[in-house]
Amino acid sequence: MLRYASTMLATVTLGLVTVLAEPAHAQTTEKPLVLKGQSTHPASSNFHLIFKLWAETVEKMTAGRLKIETLPAGAIVPPFEVFDATSKNVLDVGMGPFGYILGRNTATIPMSHGPLYGMDGSDYWAWYYDGGGMKLLDEFYKDVLKLNVVGFPIPTDYPQGMGWFKKEINSLADLKGLKYRIYGIGAETYGRLGVSVVTIPGGEIVPAMERGVIEGAEWINCEEDKKLGLHQVAKHYYTPGMHEPVTGGQLMINGDVWKKLTPDLQEIIKVASVYATTQRNFAFNRETAHACQELLKAGVQMHRTPDEVLKNFLDEWEKIQAEHAAKNPFYRKVIDSQKAYAEQIVPFKLSWFPPYSFAGEYYWKNKIYLTKK
Repeated sequence: MLRYASTMLATVTLGLVTVLAEPAHAQTTEKPLVLKGQSTHPASSNFHLIFKLWAETVEKMTAGRLKIETLPAGAIVPPFEVFDATSKNVLDVGMGPFGYILGRNTATIPMSHGPLYGMDGSDYWAWYYDGGGMKLLDEFYKDVLKLNVVGFPIPTDYPQGMGWFKKEINSLADLKGLKYRIYGIGAETYGRLGVSVVTIPGGEIVPAMERGVIEGAEWINCEEDKKLGLHQVAKHYYTPGMHEPVTGGQLMINGDVWKKLTPDLQEIIKVASVYATTQRNFAFNRETAHACQELLKAGVQMHRTPDEVLKNFLDEWEKIQAEHAAKNPFYRKVIDSQKAYAEQIVPFKLSWFPPYSFAGEYYWKNKIYLTKK
C-alpha cells in the first residue's frame, strides 16, 4: 500500500509540474503581435534611427511579445501622408514632425519647435512631461486635428544651424533678397525680413544649390548636412540658427491599436520612446562633433551667425506668434502654457546653473573653432 501511495504521489507530482509548466511554455511560444510602422525620414537619418532603436527596445522589454516594423520614408506611404495613414490604420505606427502638416493648424509650430522663450531641448521635453504638454498634445490630436492617434514627443536634431551659403553673411543686409531654402515658420519669419525664401524637400537642396536655384540653405547640423553633401556646394556654414534651437517630431500609435494593447505594453511603448530618444541624442552630439571636425578638414569655413540676424529674427518671430495666437485659441493656449513653464525654469537656470562657457573655456578655450567677429 505504501509502495502504491508513493507511486501515486510521484505520478500526481509529475502531473502538477507538467500542468504548471504549460503556461510558461505557452507564453514563450505565443505568436508575437507585429505592428507595421513607417517614418517620414530616410533610413540613415538620426530621426529614423530613433524610431528603429525604439522598436528594438520595445521588443527586448516585452521579451518578443511585441514587434514593430520600422520602415523608412516612402516605403508604404509618402512622407507627408504618415499622420493620416497612422490615423486611418494604414500604418499601425508612424513617426514624423508636425511641420509636415503645418498647413492644418498653426499650433503645430509651438507643439514642435521654436525659440520657446529661452528653453533648450531638455526644457522643452520637460514641458511635455512636467509642464502639462502631454495633456495638450492629447487634446491637439483628438479635438483639434481630429486624428485617431496617441502621440509621444521625440525632441531631437537640435540645435540647428542657420545654414550654408556661397558667400559670407556679415549682417541682415547680406541676407535680404538672397534665395534661401528654409522650412516652416522660419520661412515666414525670414520672408518678412526681406529674404527670398524657398521651401523644398531635403533631397532637392543640393541640386538646387548646384543649379543656382537657391543661394543658401538650412537643413540640420554638421552630421545630417554632411550626409546630404551640402559641403560640396557651399563652403560657408553659419550657426546657430534661431529658427530651430529646439525641435523634434512625434511618435504616433493608431488609437484603435493602442486601445487593444495591455497596460504594460502601453507603458513600455512610452518608456522606450524616452530611452531611445535620450540614447540617440547622446550619440548624435558625439557624431555631430566628429562631423564638424571632418567638415573643417574638408575646407568648410564655419562662422557664428551675427547677433543682429538672431535678434531681428526673434523680434519678427514674436510678432508672428502674436498674430497666430490672436486667430487661433489653441495656439494661444499652448504658448501660454509654455511661457508659464519657461518663466519658472529659464530664470532659475540662468541664475543658478554655471555658464556652460565658464568651465568649458577654462579647459578647452584653444579648441573652440567658432567665434564671433
